[in-house]
Amino acid sequence: MKAPAGVLALIAIGVVIYGLNRWLPRYLSSRATGKGPSCLVMLGNTTREEENLTYIIGSIKNNCDYRIDQVTVLFKLDRMPGPTESLPEAAAYAYVSDVKPGETREFKTAMPLSKNSTYHFDGINAY
Repeated sequence: MKAPAGVLALIAIGVVIYGLNRWLPRYLSSRATGKGPSCLVMLGNTTREEENLTYIIGSIKNNCDYRIDQVTVLFKLDRMPGPTESLPEAAAYAYVSDVKPGETREFKTAMPLSKNSTYHFDGINAY
């Protein structure tokens, strides 16, 4: 009876090591860099006006084979010509959480922006 239990224990340890080898590097990389994996993609974005406030809206898709806990979609607002054009670029962020594998989720920026603002997509951070 001791031999089969030992074999089962070795198999269990092997499974745990295999799982850690697949999961741990991806986990550490996303935590260290904050950059989203290439399998997390932006499907599109535009602006929408709600109650006289303008937001950037769009959708992302998780093409990964694992769940992503937190996603931040980043946009840079272009500088307007005039007295403030020497200021640093402003940023707009949208947040999505708990995105399951294969799931498409919509997002909306957390804060409104000026109606005549122009912007460009800056990237996706994911944890």
